[in-house]
Amino acid sequence: MKFGKLTALSILSLSFVFNSCVNDDVYAENTYVGYDIVMSSAQEVPAVTTPSTATGIINVSYSKLSKTLSYKLTFSGLTGNATAAHIHGTGEVGVAAPILQTFGSFPAAKSGTYSGTLFFDGKKINETDLLAGKYYINIHTAANAGGEIRGQLVLGQK
Repeated sequence: MKFGKLTALSILSLSFVFNSCVNDDVYAENTYVGYDIVMSSAQEVPAVTTPSTATGIINVSYSKLSKTLSYKLTFSGLTGNATAAHIHGTGEVGVAAPILQTFGSFPAAKSGTYSGTLFFDGKKINETDLLAGKYYINIHTAANAGGEIRGQLVLGQK
C-alpha cells in the first residue's frame, strides 16, 4: 500500500515539474527582449540641431502572449529639460517615423528614468514591425525639438 501512495506521489511530482517546464518553454518562446539598447544623438533623424553628448539606455520586453511591450529608459546629459518622449514607427535605423505613443508624465529633467507599457493592437501598432526593428524611442528638448537622443528597439528571443 505504501508503494501505491509513493508511486502516485512520484507521478504527481513529475507531472508538476513537467508542466512547469512546459509553461517556462511557452513563456520563453513567446518573449522577446532588448537589454541595454543605447540612445544617442548620433541616431537622430534628422540630425540634432544643437550638439549633444546625452545618452540613454532602454530595456524592453515584449510578450507575444499578452501583446504587450514593457519598457524602461534611463537618460542623462540632455542639453535642457526633456520636453517630450515617444515611441515612433515604422522607421528602421536612419529613418524618421510618425509618433505611435507619447509618454505621459515624462520627467521634465536633464536626466531621469521612465517606464511604461504599450499594447500592440495589430492595426496601428503590430508585432511584425516591432520584431523587425522598425520602432524606436526618442527624447526631445527645446534645443533639439525634433529629438535629442534616439534608440532603435531591436529585440531578440529570450
